[in-house]
Order: sequence, then C-alpha cells, then structure tokens
Amino acid sequence: MATVKVKLDVSSSGLLSSPIKLFESDSIVTTGAVQRIAKTITATNGSSVVLLAKADFSDSDDQALVIVKNTGPTRDLILEAGADKEIIKLKPGQFAMFPYYHDDSDGNDLKAYASTSDGTTVEITAIEIT
Repeated sequence: MATVKVKLDVSSSGLLSSPIKLFESDSIVTTGAVQRIAKTITATNGSSVVLLAKADFSDSDDQALVIVKNTGPTRDLILEAGADKEIIKLKPGQFAMFPYYHDDSDGNDLKAYASTSDGTTVEITAIEIT
C-alpha cells in the first residue's frame, strides 16, 4: 500500500488585479502497484522511448499518479503522450506530478526523449490508482 500526501500552496501579488491565494491538502492511498524506474534517455525527437505502457498496469481502469524528475545535469527531458504529442518539458532538476490514464488505444503510452543525443537521466514513479 502506498500513501502520497500532497500539499499545494500558491500565493502571489502583482500578477493580477487582486492577489492569488490557494491552499489545498489531500492524501491518496492505494493498494495498487508502485513502479519506480530510473533510466538514461539518449533518444532524441522522433525516436522517443516508452516510460509507461499498457502492460505496466494491472487494474482495468489503468489510472496512475505519476511523478517524473529530470535528474540529468544539463539536458532537457521532453514527455510525450498519445500519438507523439509533446506535453511536458523538464529542465535539469525539475519534476512534474500528474494523473495519468491509459485506455486500450494503441499509441497511448507515456514516452520521453532528451533535448540532445548525449541524453539525460530520468526517475519516474507510477502509483497505480485502484
């Protein structure tokens, strides 16, 4: 069983006519599989590699909370979903957390490539939501 506690605190002034203040806190508990993957990505645009595929999920709903971090020192990591649609670009040290849903369609995998052929490294954790 995995538990993820999420706290989001957003505040700003000077961006809009009135200040922004938002705070949310939640816990996600699941009995689904937790996958941790660390790999070096040397593929570049046009030849991305699969990070998460249909076969990685055991639950029929195929939903997961995904945390991806570009752990490389100098190169960007670009994530693709569906038919090679770029969805996220992570600079070195940046991370993203997002819900992921994989239906039964072909070509719906989560893929990645590096900004240059000397590559970057990525860590990904996928927590299957049951």
